[in-house]
Formats: sequence, C-alpha cells, structure tokens
Amino acid sequence: MLIGSNIIYYEKVSSTNDVAAEMLTKDTVVEGTIIYAGEQLKGRGQRGNKWVSEAGKNLTVSIILYPGFLKAEQQFIISKIISLSIAEFLDAYSDAISIKWPNDIYYKDDKIAGILIENSLEGNTIKNSIIGTGININQVNFLPEITNPVSLSMINKREYDLSALLPEFCSICNKWYNRLRKGHLNYINNKYRSRLYRLNIPSRFITAKGSVRGKISGVDRFGRIKIEMDNGKTVVYGFREIDLTG
Repeated sequence: MLIGSNIIYYEKVSSTNDVAAEMLTKDTVVEGTIIYAGEQLKGRGQRGNKWVSEAGKNLTVSIILYPGFLKAEQQFIISKIISLSIAEFLDAYSDAISIKWPNDIYYKDDKIAGILIENSLEGNTIKNSIIGTGININQVNFLPEITNPVSLSMINKREYDLSALLPEFCSICNKWYNRLRKGHLNYINNKYRSRLYRLNIPSRFITAKGSVRGKISGVDRFGRIKIEMDNGKTVVYGFREIDLTG
C-alpha cells in the first residue's frame, strides 16, 4: 500500500501541511507519507480560514504525493479523489454524506471534514502535492464562530479509536489514488459529480454581482462549478467567485 506505508506522528505541530512542506525542502520523502498530528496549533483551511481542532479528538493528517503524471490544469482531480476518499470512509459510520464544492465534506447540512491541497508545479506538471485534511471524529464542543460543525461522535453518540480509523482511511485513499494513476478519469468525475452537495436542487448563491438562484449541475474539467440558472442558462464560476447560501 502506497498511502500510509510511512506514518509520522507528532503530538503537536503548527499544521501538518507546514510540516510536510518543510520536509520536502530538506529530504526525499517517500510518496504516500502521512503526517499525523494529535494537535494543530495553526491549522489552515481553504480561503485563508483557520481549521480549529480539539487536541486528540480528530483525524488531522497530511498526505505527500508525487502525481507527476498529471498536468497542471488537472490539479482539481486530486481534490476529487480525496473528497471521494473521505466520503467513502465516512459512509461506513454515517449516511447522508456529500461533497460541498469545492472540497468540504458534509453530513446532511453540517460540515464534518475539510481539505487543503497545496501543489508545487514543475513545468506543466505537478511536482508534488500536500493534501491536508481534518475529519471531525470525537469532538463535540466547537467554538461559537464555527457555524455548522458536526462529528461522528455527535452523529452516533459514541467515541472512536483514532488509531484504528487511520489505517481504514489510508486504505481508501490508496484505492482512489490507484484509480487516478490508472487513468480512470471518467469514473472519478462521475462519482464526484454524483456526490455533490445540493446537486440539481434549487439554491441561492452569492456572487460579486449579488444574489442569484439556480441549481448545481456539476463541475468542468478545471474544477469550476457549473450553475444552471433559473432562466436555463448555465454559468461557470471559479473558486471564491460564488458561495452557496441555501
């Protein structure tokens, strides 16, 4: 197994992505290495947001990959396979799991996991990829500014052994990465689309030009979201250009 064959545990770090990035500047790191932390002091999420996680309660890991077979324009496919990996992992413990574009994982209408991917490019290909994820497992108390958190413990009213869950997660990630390496892009794309949060459901979105209504119909090959407006026209939005409000 590639992903998870080398697991490095830290009791406390600034962020697992920061540790992985520093390792890549100093040493040759085995592909599939997992950086796993009991506590992150400066966890980071998308759009410059903080990822706040109670010490010893959740899965906070970063994965180091070398997907040099991917072109730079294909970066979002990495987000797809990791989102699908987390969703499949959580399927064993909960239902109603979906992927909120671009890469949050939801249980019903609440956020249970987030992803931060940092790619380094070499020419027109991806030199390395640091995939950070935080999955809420045993935490039940969250800061009030976190608006819609949920965890497996909150869903199922029990605690979980994190050391037993990590190998399960690694195995599923490994499976999806192998599908990517084998070129099963259509399969990955179709599965990702099918699990999108509020797919084909009338919703309200906020853009730079104000509020719009429409339905999520999928994503394009660059990872931009496609919205079918109420007038039947499909509009494509990139990251930070649109937010789903309900």
